[in-house]
Amino acid sequence: MKHLYLVLFIAFLSFFSLESNAQCSNGRYYNAIFSEAVTTVAYGNAVEFDGKDTTLLVDIYQPTGDNFARRPLMIFAFGGSFTAGVRQSPDLLQICDYFSKRGYVCASIDYRLGVPNGNGNDTNMFAALYRGVQDMKAAVRFFHKDACTGNLYRIDTNQIFIGGVSAGGFIALDYAYMKFDFFSRPVPGFAAPIINQLGGVDGNSGNPGYSQTIKGVIDLSGAIYDTAWIQPGDPMLVGEHGTFDSTVTCWWDSAYAANNIRSDFFGGGDIKNRMDHLGFHDTINLFVNAGHCPFIIPFDQSLPSILNVTHYMDTTEWLIRDFLYQNVTCDSTIAGIEEQESNLAVQVYPVPSNDEVVVYSHQPNQLQVSVINLMGQVLHTQVLDANSVLTLYKQDFSAGIYLLQFSDKGTNKTLKTDRIVFY
Repeated sequence: MKHLYLVLFIAFLSFFSLESNAQCSNGRYYNAIFSEAVTTVAYGNAVEFDGKDTTLLVDIYQPTGDNFARRPLMIFAFGGSFTAGVRQSPDLLQICDYFSKRGYVCASIDYRLGVPNGNGNDTNMFAALYRGVQDMKAAVRFFHKDACTGNLYRIDTNQIFIGGVSAGGFIALDYAYMKFDFFSRPVPGFAAPIINQLGGVDGNSGNPGYSQTIKGVIDLSGAIYDTAWIQPGDPMLVGEHGTFDSTVTCWWDSAYAANNIRSDFFGGGDIKNRMDHLGFHDTINLFVNAGHCPFIIPFDQSLPSILNVTHYMDTTEWLIRDFLYQNVTCDSTIAGIEEQESNLAVQVYPVPSNDEVVVYSHQPNQLQVSVINLMGQVLHTQVLDANSVLTLYKQDFSAGIYLLQFSDKGTNKTLKTDRIVFY
């Protein structure tokens, strides 16, 4: 019996070693295997264009019952031409719901909106864009800070992806690729003074001193001022753009750009060409004959076009899913595993077992006991009373290796983690 346990234990360790550098088994990051829980917290504070202070909020979507110690993060900014929009935008609600159910932590952020007196001239629009970039940087720093302190959200800070829709796409692209010392076209004279007025490149929206590094960008109908900014070694990119987009043109149009500042940018088609030229690791999908954000707004208002919106959203989600699935590392370390050695007065016997495992508690207080599979999903949770016995049956879990996690009933702090095996 001891020999069998040793074999299974070695297999368990081998599984963890392999999974930490490969795609997860059982469909994590690809299939919907979780439900979700959403919380709203403040991630920063900043000064609006009119001088008023504002608190910046973020809705955080987490996969429920997920006990992985380090999860990839996706941070999104909504669209709305930098003058409108909310973090609860229906398209972002759907995207965050889709990916949190697959094991990602997703975040939809506030960012500062508006221009003085409604005047959307070049200077004011650039200032609005850059306030958004600064706020996104503060959001990224917020999660880096959390990982360094309370670790409430259990983020793998090497796997942070930022993205957005339309204006939010502009924010993410400029965050990742803007280079102030590298231009292939004349630099707008107003750019440097505005950035200085707003508090510098990184801004003052919160969480100073923490890293703001990211792994990649999710660009949904955004654009960038200069594709030459994109250089080898920059963050990876996935995204989409409609080829008939008349709001943010897919390709730079010199005639249109002469009269419309929002078209004096390089859209998804130009970005894709730049990426292809560099041999860059990216997936930009061009929706042929589609308009702006076709997963939200059809190019025309005919019934067939409106009905196609769902198809465009599905395709967009699959595009992002497939790209990230190939580029996200599965770190299958379970939260709390490091506390498995403790003086907690509990015994688990027999291990392994072909029938049942009995948990004996000699603790003077209640414990919460959770059974967790190797995907990090919590399969069962039960209160173990002081000085009592709990029995777990193979028929309820099937054969396999599981983690048995003991937590303080009051604080939910993990106190001990054991392994159990049903063979």
